[in-house]
Amino acid sequence: PPEVYNKEEYPNVTIVRTKEQARIVLEALKKSKLTEPERIHACDTEVMDIDLKNVGPVGNGYVTCLSVYSGPDFDYGLNDQGPGTMLWVDNLDDACGILEEFKEWLEDETVMKIWHNYGFDRHVLWNE
Repeated sequence: PPEVYNKEEYPNVTIVRTKEQARIVLEALKKSKLTEPERIHACDTEVMDIDLKNVGPVGNGYVTCLSVYSGPDFDYGLNDQGPGTMLWVDNLDDACGILEEFKEWLEDETVMKIWHNYGFDRHVLWNE
């Protein structure tokens, strides 16, 4: 990965940039659904290529990353970082398309998620 993802500089962030990393993280998220159905995941996205002064998110822009926080005791299963990290799913450059791996989990209505500005995020996610 690019040097910007140096885990010494960002020790509390679990970063997903490959399909293999996504598979490992999704295993942890799916296990949580079965063993802790009451767990709440805080979600947000960042987007680009939307000129909000002229257009809205419907049919415009794309998601550059997804961030998720699942609590201080949740372990996403990567990098031996243990519980309490934040999840960062990169969807730019050579990681473009990784977000698609999370589609089923994101659309699963039985997984409790709280979104920051869900109405906006939902529209841009539909653009993917």
